[in-house]
Amino acid sequence: MGRGCMLEQLVPLQESPMRYTVEEREDLAHRKEQWILRVEHGEDPEQVRRELKLRLKSSSLPSLKQRYQRGGRQWRALLERRHGVATKGTAAVRAFLTKAKTRDPLLTGAELCAQVWERFEIEISLSRLNELLQEADLSNPPGRRAKEPDETHAGSAREVEHAGAFFPSGRPDRTGRARRRAPRD
Repeated sequence: MGRGCMLEQLVPLQESPMRYTVEEREDLAHRKEQWILRVEHGEDPEQVRRELKLRLKSSSLPSLKQRYQRGGRQWRALLERRHGVATKGTAAVRAFLTKAKTRDPLLTGAELCAQVWERFEIEISLSRLNELLQEADLSNPPGRRAKEPDETHAGSAREVEHAGAFFPSGRPDRTGRARRRAPRD
């Protein structure tokens, strides 16, 4: 099997949440293998790295050799294992956020984080959630929310009008905020 797409047989093709395609990851593994083999034949590691356009430090070569040896000297052992799977911003989570925010635009980020956990069991940070909301133009305006007028407090002004008997004003020269000591003789 040449340089065909070996990972496609292992990983079913779906909407790829990876940062790199399968072909790009395999190509990178092949270039890493070439780097190891050419350095083993006596070529300069830094020059070979530049020719192969590898964005790696020369100090990573020993660990790559070790992985290559442990993997049976096959290029598959050099496949990048960290490929940036974006599990916390999947299409399903984004659709849920859009639906929840259109239903109730005043939902806070903390409330949405809790709902995402209940629905998908994904622990998403508040900052990441706000990034997703901002990308979809669903974020609330900055600042504190405006209070809605409450009708229960409208009639309370009338009840307090004659409360002067309960709140004596005290002496006119003292506000009662600071207690003064009695003057010393």
